[in-house]
Parts: sequence; structure tokens; C-alpha cells
Amino acid sequence: SERRFGFLKEQQNTFFDPPLPAEKAEAIRKIGFGTNNKIFLEFEEPFWEPDCQLIQVVWEDTSPLQDTAPSMQDAWFKKLIGFLVLPPFGSVHVLCGFIAGLESEFMETLSDEEVLLSLTQVLRRVTGNPQLPAPKSVLRSCWHSAPYTRGSYSYVAVGSTGDDIDLLAQPLPVDDSSTQLQILFAGEATHRTFYSTTHGALLSGWREADRLIGLWDLQSQQPRPRL
Repeated sequence: SERRFGFLKEQQNTFFDPPLPAEKAEAIRKIGFGTNNKIFLEFEEPFWEPDCQLIQVVWEDTSPLQDTAPSMQDAWFKKLIGFLVLPPFGSVHVLCGFIAGLESEFMETLSDEEVLLSLTQVLRRVTGNPQLPAPKSVLRSCWHSAPYTRGSYSYVAVGSTGDDIDLLAQPLPVDDSSTQLQILFAGEATHRTFYSTTHGALLSGWREADRLIGLWDLQSQQPRPRL
């Protein structure tokens, strides 16, 4: 599955009995797993132009050289990448905001009302219209707090390499043709080329399906005992 690596990172010490080999456990520990969420805002009427497809936000008063960083409560929304204008559906007008990192995880701890209020203030500031109507509703993903995902998708973190991805993808037991395969590993975090993507998850599933098919084909070619 695309989003289960976070659960694996969190539960690997208790999920397997016997435990995973040390080198595979270390690869799981080293590979990164982040959080990218979407925030959907529904409006009664669009305030954007009909041909507008993307609203990006640039904060002029921020600097990486600041001595004191503002609190997460006061600045989480500044991590917003921007808002994608979704195609209108009848009378429904929706913006989709993207936010990642620790700020995205903090956003999950807020109520819908707090998120809606903060983003209303952002949009009023961006448009220069203090009377801009607030969105009528908000819907958002919460991938980090979901117990069976614990994040969105993997990345090659500092201290990890593509070799860790390949090691994670190896079935167990490794290089032992005399023992039946017991555990296969699939998901975007196991695809060295397309990690962090849906197609990487799909291709890894096909890879492990082909592995099983090859195994069963070999078994079907073996002579069966006579009754």
C-alpha cells in the first residue's frame, strides 16, 4: 500500500515475531516518511477570476535568518504551498490547499473551525479584501494522525540511500532457496525509482505479484507424489 510505511516504521519492533533482521530494521529506520496534507475550502461564490487555476502565497516578512522563529500556532499556515482551483461542479466552488512538514502535522491537531478561521485570514490578507466571505466549509486530510498511515509517503532522508530502499524490498528469508518465502514487501517506499508516488506503489505490487507467480510456476512444475 502507498501509505503504510509510516505504520511499519512505528510498529516494526512489535509487529513481527520473530523480529525482522537487523539490516532490514535499520533500513526502515533510516528511510524518511513525511506528511503532506490537502485542505479543501468550499465557497458560496468564487472570488478568483474564471481563468485562474492556481493561487500561490508568498510571505514577504519571513526570513531563514530570523533569530527567533514564530510559534507554530502563529505561523503554521505560512507553510502552505498554495491553492489549486478545482474545476467548478455546478454551484460548488472549491480551493485545494497543500501543506507539508511539521506544520502539516500541527494543522492536524487543530479543529476544523481553527483551520477555517486561519485560512480565511490568509486569503483576506492575500487578496487585500478584509471583507472577503469565509469559506462555507472545510475538508482536510490528516495522514499523520491516522493510526494505520502515520504520514503520507517516503523520502530518502539524510543518512539513507537508494540501497536502503532495495534492502527494504527484499523478501524474507533472503537468498535461501531451500525455504519457502514468508514475507513480501511492497509499497512506494520499496520502489527505488518511483518512491513517494502512487505509481511506485502500483509497480511494487506488480513486482511482488510476479514474484509469487514465478514461485507458484516452479512449484507446479515439480512432480507430484503418487497416491
